[in-house]
Amino acid sequence: MTVSEIRIEQASTPQRVHDARMMILAFVDWARERLADDIELVNRYFHPGLFEPELAGLPGKFAPPRGSLLVAYDGARPVGCVAFRDLGGGVCEMKRMYVADGTRGKGVGNTLVARLIEDARSSGFRVMRLDTSMHQHEAMALYEKFGFRRIGPYYDVPADLKDWLRYYELEL
Repeated sequence: MTVSEIRIEQASTPQRVHDARMMILAFVDWARERLADDIELVNRYFHPGLFEPELAGLPGKFAPPRGSLLVAYDGARPVGCVAFRDLGGGVCEMKRMYVADGTRGKGVGNTLVARLIEDARSSGFRVMRLDTSMHQHEAMALYEKFGFRRIGPYYDVPADLKDWLRYYELEL
């Protein structure tokens, strides 16, 4: 797979929504495995009472025109996803960034983030924010490469999650 073979699609059909859901579930499984030492925090972050309704209702808050839910494909195979949602006041939030095992380091993440930023700008947003675990060094390096800078928490965060998360912002 090369970057030129990666296709990015809006999750606008039942099949693409299904593919996005499968990528998001793979992301949660990956987080639970990769961050096993912090499993209680991971499970709080992906609290079933909040997370399961989000999955069931996709694209939900990520639907255009005030959101975007993207799926990356290598041929017919989904290999990644990312989304943004409207926080109000010209600010959006990147969520659910994931690249599948076996495709990391091949430009999928770069392609997804670049397209998501483009979609957010086209939708009239001025700022994009995100949070990520302090242990996701590859993700933080990717965000910083795109110009995201560290900020403090931008929403009410439980005390135990507050120090575990890192917060970023990009002027669009």
